[in-house]
Amino acid sequence: MKLWIVIAFLFVCRSSMAQPRSADSSLLISQNQQIDDDVVSQNLQRLSETYADDFVFSHGSGRVDNKYSWLKSVGKGGFLKRTHDSTTVEMHDQIAIVRGKLHVHKKTATGINAYQLWYVRVYSQKSGRWQLMSHITTTEFHDPPVK
Repeated sequence: MKLWIVIAFLFVCRSSMAQPRSADSSLLISQNQQIDDDVVSQNLQRLSETYADDFVFSHGSGRVDNKYSWLKSVGKGGFLKRTHDSTTVEMHDQIAIVRGKLHVHKKTATGINAYQLWYVRVYSQKSGRWQLMSHITTTEFHDPPVK
């Protein structure tokens, strides 16, 4: 009988903890796409608020940007499309790890570069809001340039 009480107690505790995590997961998936919509529209104000001050962007090429060098790059424009799929969220107390695939179209001097990249992003919750701390490209595939 005691075992059933313990099992029921653990089930109730787990269920009550799962609801906020699910809500935060949905919020983060939405915010994750909004960030890249803001990159395309060059909404530097919102990006500045969304990226943590110590944000680090590790590109598939090996280049590493901090918050300010990445925002400068975004300000130059050229991104036509940045959409996500296969996105998953792993929740922790004040940290969330988001994994997914990002499809990118970027206009360059020689045409439109299209590529897909798999990534890991780390978000931290500060003062009740999620900020992006780190983006790490783990794999990158380029399509032939479109002229």
